Amino acid sequence: MESINFLIKPLDSTNYATWCSDIKILLLERDCWDIVTERQAAPVVKEGDEIDARKLKELNLRFNRDYTTIYVNVSPQYRTIIEGLTNGAEA
Repeated sequence: MESINFLIKPLDSTNYATWCSDIKILLLERDCWDIVTERQAAPVVKEGDEIDARKLKELNLRFNRDYTTIYVNVSPQYRTIIEGLTNGAEA
């Protein structure tokens, strides 16, 4: 699959509606939209559980990717609102 490469205007006080549409497309392309909409939750790992390390690493990468995608596409003046969070669903 070919990756799309486009820039969106960072979220500010004037562009919420268009930013929402643009960020959704970007997160869909990066396979992160299910995380943001909370259709895919972070895995709960209990002691003694056998987990496929590769799958867990990939899921953690996707969780990091969704948050960083949102963070860098928010105007610096509003980043303080989400900078303490660690996932896109909360952001």
